Amino acid sequence: MTPAGAPLPAATPTPPSFGRALRSRPFLFLWLSQFISQSGDYVFDVALIWLVLESTGSIFAVGLVVTAALVPTVVLGPLLGVYVDRWPRRTLLIVTNVAEGALVAGLSGLILAHAAGLAVILGVVVALSIGGRVVALTSSAMVPQTVGRDDLGPANGLTQISGSTTQIAGLSIGGVVVALFGVVLPITYDAVTFFAAAVIVTLIAASVGRPEPPADGQPRRFSTEFREGLDYIRGQRWILELISIGIVVNFCGNAVFTLWAPYAARVLHGGAATYGLLGAAIAFGSILGALLVGKLDFRSRLGTVLLLGDVAVGALIVLLGLTRSIPLALGESAAFGVMLSVINVPLFAAFQARVPARLMGRATAVLMGFILAAAPFGAFFAGLMAERTSIPLVYEVLGLIVVAMAGVGAAFLGEIRRLTY
Repeated sequence: MTPAGAPLPAATPTPPSFGRALRSRPFLFLWLSQFISQSGDYVFDVALIWLVLESTGSIFAVGLVVTAALVPTVVLGPLLGVYVDRWPRRTLLIVTNVAEGALVAGLSGLILAHAAGLAVILGVVVALSIGGRVVALTSSAMVPQTVGRDDLGPANGLTQISGSTTQIAGLSIGGVVVALFGVVLPITYDAVTFFAAAVIVTLIAASVGRPEPPADGQPRRFSTEFREGLDYIRGQRWILELISIGIVVNFCGNAVFTLWAPYAARVLHGGAATYGLLGAAIAFGSILGALLVGKLDFRSRLGTVLLLGDVAVGALIVLLGLTRSIPLALGESAAFGVMLSVINVPLFAAFQARVPARLMGRATAVLMGFILAAAPFGAFFAGLMAERTSIPLVYEVLGLIVVAMAGVGAAFLGEIRRLTY
């Protein structure tokens, strides 16, 4: 027994468990809806990028499409977070998935009618980017409402695994399907997956994801709620340091992926299937990384894991720039995927554990909005510089920048170094 007046011993954290997370029915249905929808997204990505590359013959046009997909996330993401916290999250997921399905189905029809020019594609990409950001913010905000704190790591690991599994299938099969049948079939499939995801979300109890009312019970203006999210971020030094690293890493990472199709075609001398396989290799590595971080407890040394992961990512980008062999590039891509999971899974778990539920949508939106602020510039930079120099040189420079930023973080960003949850 504990002597009278003595402090109670600290509770021992429960070991993380994949099985316990999946036994939560709300999380299971949330996870399944993402799994289904993402399977179509990756097939769609292969089809759309290859359509733009073949129809225009321009790397710059590819960069423009990627930029169009990123801009709404940066400009509107923080504003959308207010609605994620204000509206029922389950309903928001259903409505957004249905709207995205209708939009993609319309694009498929326009392609069949030969009416899908670059301007139309850019408009669809912008709209899908907005919908995708709503779904991502809402799903992330719902995770801590469906599992306990100790299982946030496994829950995010499962999300990473499902996304990577569908990426392997979607990019691998998508590349082959595009090569054999063209782009209409995979784009139509993507539309169907959005509708299926909406149906699965309806299986979640309506009580899950309901917004928390203000403490004083009085309705608040949009500007007040938006400012509340910004004020919270400003008061958390660890988030500000995370943003500073994330801006640089996402600039470089999006620049790398913008050139992924041209890299497969012009550096590795492959085709659509090679492009798909490279993405599948990253996804396979992401699954391995997610399994690793979902089983191991990194909570007490999270900052060290994040910084070392950034160093490894930068080194792998440099190696990709030096590589001309498809098998070697596939191996490096798989290692790249491992490190992405090692960084992202515990990072999202820490954010969900440390941020109050009523602020989750706004805080996540502001965080991602700032981190991704440089991403459109990265995509634009990649397309422009690759046209003027070479894809390998751009990769080598980007990799060195990531390594240097990790060094800056280790030397000067103390909150990140000591980050735990």
